[in-house]
Amino acid sequence: MNFPQNPWQQGGYPQSGTPSGGFPQQQPGGYQPYSQNPFSAPPVPVHEMAVPQRPATVETAFWIAVVLPLLVTVLNVVSYLVLQGWVQDSIGGGSDDVAAEMTSAVNGVMMVFFVFLTIFYLILTGLWIAFGFKLRAGRNWARVTLTIFAAFWAMSSIGTLASGGMATGLSETEALPGGYYALSYVQGGLGVAGTVAFVVLVFTAKSNAYFDASNRRY
Repeated sequence: MNFPQNPWQQGGYPQSGTPSGGFPQQQPGGYQPYSQNPFSAPPVPVHEMAVPQRPATVETAFWIAVVLPLLVTVLNVVSYLVLQGWVQDSIGGGSDDVAAEMTSAVNGVMMVFFVFLTIFYLILTGLWIAFGFKLRAGRNWARVTLTIFAAFWAMSSIGTLASGGMATGLSETEALPGGYYALSYVQGGLGVAGTVAFVVLVFTAKSNAYFDASNRRY
């Protein structure tokens, strides 16, 4: 008489149907596959994660933002020295006490005006340089801020050129030294040419593409 085969024979345990000695087979590398979380954010495209290449237009505008304010500040110092020498020669030439007192008073007023103007120039120079580095990194807000600065600077420079190079409050009838007028014209010309070139460079097609690509990364 035949009996059904004992399921506990040949090892005493039924086969579980899994390979590798009864353990679930793992994927290469030792990790189990998993399904992506449907609530997670979509992956960022590779082209948006890559650092955009800085065009030459933005690089040139950056150097304008750094060098031009420093150069104008130096020219302002030279202008003051020229005026001080002129005051010393024209007013302080006499030997009486009145001439000495007048020279001292004029030099004092000029010194106060010079210190105030130099501090103002240094603050603006620091802002231009600080925002220039942000501009170089692709920050659009720095481009907008420096464009506003450039517009005011250009209008001020045009006013200096239109007034005959009079960068101070002195009247046009006073015989100032020719070197002072030349320096004023140079400052005004640099202000107009530099700011116009800066605005044109930061709004070219290549610059716009660079700022757009940079803004997508932040």
